[in-house]
Amino acid sequence: MTVDFNHLKHFSMTYVFMDEEDIACEYEQTEPIPVVAADGKSISFNLRNIDQSEDKDVYSVVLVKEGDDEFYIKSDYFDDAAEPYPMDVEISDDDVKFILEGEDEVMYLYGFFE
Repeated sequence: MTVDFNHLKHFSMTYVFMDEEDIACEYEQTEPIPVVAADGKSISFNLRNIDQSEDKDVYSVVLVKEGDDEFYIKSDYFDDAAEPYPMDVEISDDDVKFILEGEDEVMYLYGFFE
């Protein structure tokens, strides 16, 4: 099963910092709906921390698909917004989970099918 960006209508993200105690930050897509590039190889959307007291910034996210099973994320959430970070992918009937693991953190980006 391959991921078709045209069928993803909503995104959410959980970012877990794993140090002495796990700290999770939750982000939800802001409106409007995600924008798929004409070639279908990328999708753009914005995320905002759901805990408004912590983080009022809106982060732009671009997911890029190269081939059938290679995915990368670019976002101004990261220090280098232009750097493409490779992601692992798990697909279910209801959603697709993009995973980016670092040394002390892990990001789960969920895309929900229409």
